[in-house]
Amino acid sequence: MYQSKRKYNVESYEYPQPIKMAFYDDRKFLLSHIHHSFITCDDTGMCEMAMLNELVTDKALCQGDDNRPELKILDYYAESDLLEAGQSYDIVSGMGFIGGHRHRSNTAQRLEKLKKDRQNQAKITHIQWKDCPANLSEQDLSLLFPKKDLTKPKENKQPVKSALSEALELFPAAPNNPFGEYARFDGRVNRSAPSKKILIYLTMLPPAERNYGMEVICLSSARVLDLIGLICWMYTNEGKEPKLKPSVNNYCLKIAEETGEVDEDFPSLETNEFVGKFGFPYLALIERETKESSLLVTLYIEDEPIKFDVSTLNLSLREVAELASHRVSVRKSNAYHIEKIEEPGVAIPLDSKLSSFPSLVFRLIFEDDAKERMQREFETDEYDAHMKAVEAPLYRSFNVTLYQKMGMNYDVQLGISGEKVEINPLPPKGAAKLLSRQQKPATLYMDIIAACEIVSKKYNPGKCIFKLIYQLNQEFKKYVFETDPSTAQDIVKKVQIILEMRSTNACKEFQLYRERKLQRKALKSQISVSKMSRS
Repeated sequence: MYQSKRKYNVESYEYPQPIKMAFYDDRKFLLSHIHHSFITCDDTGMCEMAMLNELVTDKALCQGDDNRPELKILDYYAESDLLEAGQSYDIVSGMGFIGGHRHRSNTAQRLEKLKKDRQNQAKITHIQWKDCPANLSEQDLSLLFPKKDLTKPKENKQPVKSALSEALELFPAAPNNPFGEYARFDGRVNRSAPSKKILIYLTMLPPAERNYGMEVICLSSARVLDLIGLICWMYTNEGKEPKLKPSVNNYCLKIAEETGEVDEDFPSLETNEFVGKFGFPYLALIERETKESSLLVTLYIEDEPIKFDVSTLNLSLREVAELASHRVSVRKSNAYHIEKIEEPGVAIPLDSKLSSFPSLVFRLIFEDDAKERMQREFETDEYDAHMKAVEAPLYRSFNVTLYQKMGMNYDVQLGISGEKVEINPLPPKGAAKLLSRQQKPATLYMDIIAACEIVSKKYNPGKCIFKLIYQLNQEFKKYVFETDPSTAQDIVKKVQIILEMRSTNACKEFQLYRERKLQRKALKSQISVSKMSRS
């Protein structure tokens, strides 16, 4: 067919190996053939992407200068469809040959189905039902289908008990918890309600267990009295000793440090306030004193607050000063006057009653003769103080016990010199070797030590607790130690003399920090007393 419509000119040239070439005069066919040859012979698919849109129209082909009639006749495809882009699908094997298997014919499938039916038919047993030729008598029917007598009484069997009932019978009776009504304020029951997590230190526990706080999650809508009841409820459920008193009014909550130390400078939390109002992460549960109707009086002597309780407001300021004289190491003297905190420099008559003042916070100021007498008493010990100042920079070591925030306390050797304080842990003895881990030594230079003072605590009689305060990264931290009273006095006096001789910046900043804290406490106590007077 193509031979009758196309002209072939074949020319041969003499080469070592002759090559024959065919010339096609149909330009449209040639372009289409070359176009499709590139696309079909390229395995990468790049030619198809590059040449797919390069369509050559008939109009472009007809714009040539060659208008010879013989060429136009040879252009057989006037409106050739060969120029259209090839959109054929890739050649793939038939679905019947996927996996190397072809589809089975219908005859083979039908034969296999008949074979399975014959196999199933062989497993079926056919029984032909025939009517009984003779009717059975009632006696035969009773033998074949006997009636069951339901009139017999059932045997008395023991009732079946569940495993839960048996466990409850075997479990001993739980002790009566008098604080059960406060269990509804436990924040662990209702996770969706707003709650607060507070670490409570129990001061009534033995000294070995007192440093480990009890984590309590309380609803924010509960009051402080409800929180006390929840703490007592958890304490009783855990079976701790000693046992608590049956009323929540016998206990109160006070602000505590991270180490469990109770801050005695702040009053106890008001029982009618909501728990969500306070943001203290550490609190301490303390038993109230037996005096229920006592009133707290604060008297500042030489910028040191002295707090004591009075049973009535009919006491005079003179009687209050006499009560305060038993609490401080200052001899009694009539050469003093009392002022209000908010009115410094204005003396108050000593015969005035406490009931005439809205605030129970005062300041006691000694007169000049009393100060001179105290100065003379101080000069009598000047020689001893001079000798201590000479011996203070010399190195001396002490064996004390270091209090930890978390974990067990351990013995250390405290080495003090004029330049630094060294804390070297001592090897544990006995069973403590298995329970404790090796502690790291620490060194505090005198330039960062701010103060060293004795902490008044009533919980451990026969022992004295003192703390060493140092400055680290613009914050004041402390080490707490315990030893006998005489050793504690020697350590505190030795460090204080060294700090007085050096006069470091850490000491000055700590004094400013303590004064600001004292002012905040005084202001807060005035606000609390004014609230009590209004109520």
